[in-house]
Amino acid sequence: MLTPLKARKKTVSLLLILVLMLALSGLTAQGRQNITFLEEALLTVVAPVQGVFQHLTRTASSVLATVKNYQALLEENSRLRDQLAASSTLEARLTELRKENYRLREMLEFKAQSDYALVPAEVIARDGSNWFHTMTINKGSVHGVEKNMAVVTSEGLVGNVLSVSPIASQVLLLTDARRAVSAMVQRSREPGEVGIVENAPGIPGFLRMSNLPREANIQPGDTVISSGLGGIFPKGLVIGHVLETGEDEYGILKHALLLPAANFNRLEEVFVVIPVIMPNYEGEL
Repeated sequence: MLTPLKARKKTVSLLLILVLMLALSGLTAQGRQNITFLEEALLTVVAPVQGVFQHLTRTASSVLATVKNYQALLEENSRLRDQLAASSTLEARLTELRKENYRLREMLEFKAQSDYALVPAEVIARDGSNWFHTMTINKGSVHGVEKNMAVVTSEGLVGNVLSVSPIASQVLLLTDARRAVSAMVQRSREPGEVGIVENAPGIPGFLRMSNLPREANIQPGDTVISSGLGGIFPKGLVIGHVLETGEDEYGILKHALLLPAANFNRLEEVFVVIPVIMPNYEGEL
């Protein structure tokens, strides 16, 4: 009895012999119109086998084509992903450039209309744990910056220079508890209605105007500006806008909550105000 392996070998050998015989008959049949009985028998036996081989060949070709298409799709997908990433990066960069261009245009317009000598500077550092206290700019003593000089944006007052090095300076922000500025209401400008603006306790990023007389002409929507008293901040710099007003517990003095004119959450470019005549600084209030 034949083993399965020997049986398979015998079957394959037989098929090869039949295919060879069919090939030889094809060569000898050239020029003849009829085929012999033996050739007909061989075709009957071998034709199904040839069909199987042809089917397997077509299947293999189809699989190979599918693999090639899959590989091509993978490569195209990777290329498209790279192009999309590059496009997204470019779009983000363009958006930032548009915003920067808008800010710079505002700064140039502000500088052209300003009555002060201004030194432009970029914010290069801020303390994440003390966001509304200090920041560092990239201009120092070699650029004419000195301690206590006012720092502004095209929107309004930011603070004053706290310390100076040759090429950088630290700025104390208005929202820091150590900073206070004499201020007045731009609309009324009534004599004697000068208050003090400082940080709003318990409300980071906001300001509080206090020490106003009870009859002070101040209301929500008013713009508050620097009074020029104290020697550090020039008169007329916009500080903020009144959100609400109130009185102290004794009903003697008035106070107001201000929204800063400058965006303290995102300070990127600022100006240092250079006084025409340097005063003898003794501190504000």
